[in-house]
Amino acid sequence: MKRLLLIVMLIGFFSNNSYCQTLIDVKKVPEAITKKFAKKYKTPQETKWFVIDPQKDYLVKFLNNGLDAEIKYDKLGKEIASKMQIEISKLNTKIADDIRKNHSDKKIDKAYLIISGPTQKYYSVILHKSQSRKKPPLVYDAQYNFQGVVITVYEPTIEEEKVEEDTQDKYGEKVDKELSDLEEVEYDKSIKKDDLPSPAIDYLKERHDLIDYRFKEVRIRENKTYGEHYYVELKKQGEKKLFIYNFDIYGKMLSEEVQDL
Repeated sequence: MKRLLLIVMLIGFFSNNSYCQTLIDVKKVPEAITKKFAKKYKTPQETKWFVIDPQKDYLVKFLNNGLDAEIKYDKLGKEIASKMQIEISKLNTKIADDIRKNHSDKKIDKAYLIISGPTQKYYSVILHKSQSRKKPPLVYDAQYNFQGVVITVYEPTIEEEKVEEDTQDKYGEKVDKELSDLEEVEYDKSIKKDDLPSPAIDYLKERHDLIDYRFKEVRIRENKTYGEHYYVELKKQGEKKLFIYNFDIYGKMLSEEVQDL
């Protein structure tokens, strides 16, 4: 099976490291695009618009009946590609049989219908394989044609764990991590807390009383660890702790960390 860096799968079908996706206000999207979108989707939720440079294409990400959806348009309003989450129960039975037979050690996370132009159409099934409790699951992308035949399976590249010297203190570890995070950032833009997806806000409300906690940083980022995601820092006045959260573009929590200040 083909092997590919995990970041390729996490960024998804519509992204490329050589391009830049910038979150924009819907007012900056050409009317030809917004009218076409509104006509086709009457009640979308969590709608966010992006401009993709350098081509000046437009990307909309939203929830359609509670399922993830993405559509890419050119500047004239022509639909270039789409990525629509589908219910797992509606997958071709041959796909379900193949997963049971060849991926019994994994769990289905999500399934998508990918369409690019008039000819390229296929199913993408995202599979998770558990690791240790302290590590996120390994992510696999199994792709099938409409007849349920396997096209390819992209696997994550598993990096060997590095053994750190015992003499390295906690401060050194923190500096190394911050430098590593900085080097892998593709883009990093400050946004308002109101731009966060509602599932992310709901999660933060469950963990913290947002009246007492202040948002120190709210950013949209793309890096090698999480692909495109939201980064949030929270701090309570008088408390020497910083709470750091990463959410995917739909508001699903990816990681959380507490730092002593």
